[in-house]
Amino acid sequence: MTYHTILAVYATQADVTPVTTAIADFAAGTEVHLIGCHGEPSQFVVLSAPIDVPDAATIAALYEQADTRMREVGDAFDKACDLAGLSHEWRPVRSPGGDSAISALASARTADLVVVRQPNRDAGEDIATNVEALLFEGGRPVLFLPSDGKLASPIKRILIAWDGSRESARATQDALPLLKAAEAVNIVVVDPDKLPDIDAPLAGTDIASCLSRHGIHVNITTVSKGTGSTAEAIASQVAATNSDLVVMGAYTHQRLREWLFGGVTRAFLENSPVPVLMSR
Repeated sequence: MTYHTILAVYATQADVTPVTTAIADFAAGTEVHLIGCHGEPSQFVVLSAPIDVPDAATIAALYEQADTRMREVGDAFDKACDLAGLSHEWRPVRSPGGDSAISALASARTADLVVVRQPNRDAGEDIATNVEALLFEGGRPVLFLPSDGKLASPIKRILIAWDGSRESARATQDALPLLKAAEAVNIVVVDPDKLPDIDAPLAGTDIASCLSRHGIHVNITTVSKGTGSTAEAIASQVAATNSDLVVMGAYTHQRLREWLFGGVTRAFLENSPVPVLMSR
């Protein structure tokens, strides 16, 4: 375990207990310093009719509400960390948009790992943080927890979604501390004959050899998505191997700078039953 500085991004107070508890269990027995970050808007603009002048009373109320939210999340963070015995510090940040992920970028770049909880859509939650910014601008691996915050402790079984790309290579290297500690590591390659960076007959063997030199024994599985999606094929392997964690690259369209959220990245961020470590 070599993740000594961990950044947790708390979009709302509901994130604090599940995320902090998961990190405490994950880091048990190691020296970890946890940085908690929450963002609120640095400015509000409210115009009153009919002459479109700033509404001072409403703006003051919005600032007060933001201060209250910041204080409540910070107090909950300190309490949860004290209870777990974690070394910690609180970094409340104000930014023009108030997005917690945007506010956390500077801290992310000096951390070993970033942790975020996926929203519980059944409870009406939505993504309240700009995860694209964390993945593509933070420069560090991001561990996305399921909405319930559950993370196996210890993490025994890991599945690597491998396609030979720069992104999957980065994610695999970033996950080395976890891979070394795992009892079982499986590599899945979906439709290797259709991947430009894969030699289909030898799919996954090069990265398996690399990992073996770190003392990590892996099993390689190649599958076809058939009439389904790549995400469904990977999810099927997650279930078949009873994996505790998925390691995969995060992808964007280089020309348009848009998410390929219609594909694997979106599917796993929105509906993954297990934690996912992503890198870019």
